[in-house]
Amino acid sequence: MSAHVSRKRSRAEDDGEGVPPAKRESEHHVKGTAGTGQTQTTASDGGQVFKKDREFWFDDGTVIFVARDTEFRVYKGVLASLSTVFKTLFADRGHTVRNVSIDEEQTILCPIVRLLDSPQDLRHLLRVCFFSKRLESLYEEKEPSYDEISAGIRLGEKYKIAEWYSQSLVYLKSYFPRTMNRWTALESCDGPPGWEFGNGIGVISLARKTEQLSILPAAFLSCMFAESDSPATLGIGHGFTTEDGSRQYLSPGDLTTCFHAKTSIRVAIVTSVFRTFEPEPSTGCKTSSTCKKVLREVLVGLGNNSELLLSCNPFSDYDSYFSGTTLAICRACTTMVKARSLKERQDVWNRLPELLGIDVPGWAEE
Repeated sequence: MSAHVSRKRSRAEDDGEGVPPAKRESEHHVKGTAGTGQTQTTASDGGQVFKKDREFWFDDGTVIFVARDTEFRVYKGVLASLSTVFKTLFADRGHTVRNVSIDEEQTILCPIVRLLDSPQDLRHLLRVCFFSKRLESLYEEKEPSYDEISAGIRLGEKYKIAEWYSQSLVYLKSYFPRTMNRWTALESCDGPPGWEFGNGIGVISLARKTEQLSILPAAFLSCMFAESDSPATLGIGHGFTTEDGSRQYLSPGDLTTCFHAKTSIRVAIVTSVFRTFEPEPSTGCKTSSTCKKVLREVLVGLGNNSELLLSCNPFSDYDSYFSGTTLAICRACTTMVKARSLKERQDVWNRLPELLGIDVPGWAEE
């Protein structure tokens, strides 16, 4: 991937022909190698000191990116082949250039491109572009962090890297689905494996940014009901810290939605649970008095244990609400209770946007 450069310097390189003097920089740094893990510095731009990135500083790179206080030296050709935005950016002749070495004898004029992205976000982009064997299967063998998925959606869209954007969005939707069956099939409502409590706040922001509103209900559920050592409302109110050290918070409107909707959803779920265990046996029941008694005892038990009603996943199956491994009723009544449970929970799921006070077109159609 080294740039092809003649050993004999061109006149343009020697004399700066065609390059405004004010846009030339000299290199004042110790030569480094990508992947060494050593942080080195480059003095440029009026004496401002920049750090060489530990992961992306290739000695024969053909472009230098500057993101905040960090410089990345990589290859224009690879990036231009994956992104039309980068291709257009590199075609601009107005960039500052720096005369840099590629070995002990050769130098090239390397454009310096300043980006508004954080160094952390830019690293995620460069890993996808330079280290991924196949862009079509980015997440098949890994469990990406929130920051990786967030960068994939935001920078994938910004730089028109379609595969990165679409796969990041598909991954996000798989853990914040629009159907109850997919939601209840997840191991927890905390989000993808390894994600931290509070990342749902960022998911709400991403859903609004991309106008993928079908993500919103499950993202709100994650914020309201995810397991945490501290009360969920406290975690929501304090936001969470992103990879670059900044903090993200729910907007005042979304925070209000969480507080109000948590109550309205719990009321709807509690109502559905009591309907599920209504002591009315199945029409096919042959032990109606026994089954009616058992169902009534379940309701009494729930009434005496309101904490259980409030602590369960709001869309848990019916057997999460009673003690023991089985419900001691006949087969016909068991089938009836299962059907009731599914219908009642599905009805609440279909009403989620209404309970949240948000608009999600086509929510209950799938």
